[in-house]
Amino acid sequence: MGLKENIKAVKEEISTEEQFLEGMIKGERFFKKNKKYIISLLAILVIGGSGYAMNDMIHQSNLSASNIAYQTLLQDANNTKAREILQQKNPKLYMLYEFSQAVQKNDIETLKRLSSLKDDPNISDLATYQVSQLEKGDLSKSELFSGLVLLEEGYGLLKEGKIDEARLKFAQIEVNSPLKQIAKNLEHYQGLK
Repeated sequence: MGLKENIKAVKEEISTEEQFLEGMIKGERFFKKNKKYIISLLAILVIGGSGYAMNDMIHQSNLSASNIAYQTLLQDANNTKAREILQQKNPKLYMLYEFSQAVQKNDIETLKRLSSLKDDPNISDLATYQVSQLEKGDLSKSELFSGLVLLEEGYGLLKEGKIDEARLKFAQIEVNSPLKQIAKNLEHYQGLK
């Protein structure tokens, strides 16, 4: 029995080695057949990965430079070099900086210029709202602050005793707006409390 078992074990071992060699040969044939495609795919992956890494490094460099320039501008608003760097590296942050400076100084000309920008609709809307606040003009142009504008107008009407008109203004505030509850309270108490 021992001899039969030994022969069976040797056959199984040879069979396993055969399968391994057969797999290696098939793999080698597959590689030789598709060698160009495999190398091309690897080259594309390497180039794509290095391009992505370079893009990320450039982005991080610009972000770091713009943050330093922004910090410098906050400390010294007259620093023209920091202003240029910020304007080149991060135009949206530069517009936000200009907006904050214009609001602090009540600079209507800069706010009007910012309100006409198409690059950043949020800054444009904020600037439009600020201009209308400073000029006591039409507040309805603001998209972001439309609920706040309606609340302010309704409150003004309540102060004048025009309760029905104020209710119409409050009704125009969107249902999911956080200002809706304030409008309901003002409408209920008629602006007295």
